[in-house]
Amino acid sequence: MKGISPLVATAILLVVTIAGGVLIYNYVINSLSSAEHFASLNIVSSKMLVLENSTIVNIRVSNIGTKTAIVEKITILPVNLSRNINIEVEPGVTKSINVVFDQVFNPSSKYYVIIVYDQGETEPYPVSLIK
Repeated sequence: MKGISPLVATAILLVVTIAGGVLIYNYVINSLSSAEHFASLNIVSSKMLVLENSTIVNIRVSNIGTKTAIVEKITILPVNLSRNINIEVEPGVTKSINVVFDQVFNPSSKYYVIIVYDQGETEPYPVSLIK
């Protein structure tokens, strides 16, 4: 009985090594290329204008994600006032949103805004007063 020749053994090892490399390469490429689409809103600025009978809050928001975000609600803290809205912010776009509150806010107090959207919510962002 004779064994496998060294040339055939080398060829078999080479084929198995290449096949394993191709399998690992395909797994890694598929894992990296199947990125999920997500929306991520970032508040760029927030300003407040206090009028005689109401307060207008202007919020500039940017979508830094890869999917359209739908803004559902804007909340002002610490007074905990909310307004339900339905505004779409496309990926890479910055939009300005005006929200009117039927309440006069105290200009000397500190206020924060939170935006709730379909993928989550933003961190509280300070509101500055327009004089």
